[in-house]
Amino acid sequence: MSLDTDSLVKLHETVNGPMYLLETDTVICESLRTTGDYAPDEKALLGPLIASGDTILDVGANVGNHTLFFSQCVGPEGRVLSFEPQRFLFKILCANALLGRYQNVWPYRFAVGDEEGKVDIPVPNYERPNNFGGYSLSFDTFKEEGDITTIDAIAPDQCHLIKIDVEGMELSVLKGAVETIARTRPFLYFEYNRPEFKEEILRFSVDQLQYRLYRHGQNVVGHHADETPPEAVANLTEVTPKATPKSVKTLKSSGKIFVSIACFCDPDVVDTVKDCFDKAVSPARVEIGVCLQAKPNDASYDALNDIARVTVDRIDITEARGPIYARARCEALMTDPNYFLQIDCHSRFFPGWDEILIQEFAKASALNENAVLSHYPMNIKNMASSDHLDRIGHVNRYRYIEADAIKSHGSLIKLPEVPATSLGISAAMLFMRAKDRRRFPYDPELDFGLHAAEQVLYAVRLWTHGFDIFCPTQHALATDYEGSRDRIPDEVKRISNANRTGWPEATWSKVKCLLGLDDIEQVDPVYGDSLEESMGRFGVGDERSLRAYYEFAGIHDDLKRVFPNYRYAED
Repeated sequence: MSLDTDSLVKLHETVNGPMYLLETDTVICESLRTTGDYAPDEKALLGPLIASGDTILDVGANVGNHTLFFSQCVGPEGRVLSFEPQRFLFKILCANALLGRYQNVWPYRFAVGDEEGKVDIPVPNYERPNNFGGYSLSFDTFKEEGDITTIDAIAPDQCHLIKIDVEGMELSVLKGAVETIARTRPFLYFEYNRPEFKEEILRFSVDQLQYRLYRHGQNVVGHHADETPPEAVANLTEVTPKATPKSVKTLKSSGKIFVSIACFCDPDVVDTVKDCFDKAVSPARVEIGVCLQAKPNDASYDALNDIARVTVDRIDITEARGPIYARARCEALMTDPNYFLQIDCHSRFFPGWDEILIQEFAKASALNENAVLSHYPMNIKNMASSDHLDRIGHVNRYRYIEADAIKSHGSLIKLPEVPATSLGISAAMLFMRAKDRRRFPYDPELDFGLHAAEQVLYAVRLWTHGFDIFCPTQHALATDYEGSRDRIPDEVKRISNANRTGWPEATWSKVKCLLGLDDIEQVDPVYGDSLEESMGRFGVGDERSLRAYYEFAGIHDDLKRVFPNYRYAED
């Protein structure tokens, strides 16, 4: 590709000194062109960690913004090893180093990973505006052959900081730097905002590198666990997961399991209950409670009355008040079980699901004795598909944050080797100790509450009371994501829609208050008499702060932007 470099690359004044910048870049170069700087918050954190004479590795250097900053920090006695695989960006990087006479910069036109050899490097169309630093090696675009190396192959004599920004290859870079990191114990600074890799890279950093990690925006900064963190790092929110235990004590599998099923006019609940017993290793330890919201004359559910160890709390659809109210009524059906499992009324089970969940809970409890299992179950239609059985739905991000709702979400990840820390729950699969469920019941006064009321608020309550939510390492059940609403009669839908008028908005006003997103004065008056009790019995805990959860989930800044009365808006 022939490029008009005179129009594409121009000289600009920046905080790093004069720099050649790519005019069509929409992120790094655009920021440098318009403000004279890029990522000043990162520089403010990393600068105090660097001393004169240090050696710094800048992996994913782009046009050199961080490289030139690091060069100034380490001085003439230090070194900056700077890696950029895109040929055109590498040329600009070298030009900027020469322009500022940065003689301590050693540029390498290499991709960096966990192996040495050849690799295809993206060659974007630089004449069209784009975020060229956002190109991953995996992008489906025109490519040219280039070189890939490892940090251990470079083997620097000393190393004080490794900054990594390589669009999803951060874990590969760390795997290729294990010996160097063990020998030199540098600070690490890398992105970890990709849900599909987040848990794996955190776990590798703890188990293999023995590092402690702290959140900084969409990145983490880490130091070796044996080293004392500088004050600037220690003041950040720590996201270090507990180290994987060397062995897990197997819990006795004789405990009783109470299965909670809220059903709104879905006849599939009968097959769900039957499959639950049929697929259990020990059906005798399973008890099921169903809150059945149905028309009084509907005989579709009569078979439930003939199944042993099933208790049905039946209410007319005109009395239905949404899923949270129904789940709260299910809780009242518990007798004396050891475990509590919440599912949807259109679920199916893998053989031995009861043993699976108890053993998965044992693994999670070894990481935090206050453990809860939850994840997005797979679709029933995929239960026999080898293309789906090696992945699991991990609750690991928020997909919607606006004034009318906040919604957690997730992504499919490879089945983890150990239970993976999650930031939320799925109401379709929630497994915990029964005594903990009694301690943290659903608030029945959240009429027709939506996602934030049923899942976000409950997850936040658990987390702030010291619980961790874990995604298990194997599947136990699946659910129907597509056909359940089609089985509800149109007449029932009309009645439900009429009953719920105004309630989701009123309930959201209460949830916002409980989550610290709005003032108590803004709660709908319909909740006036019960609000004080809800704050005490169904509010957040004090083992960990609400602010800490929002930092952990990575949504603090978004909440500041959206909710003017957010409790931490000034932080």
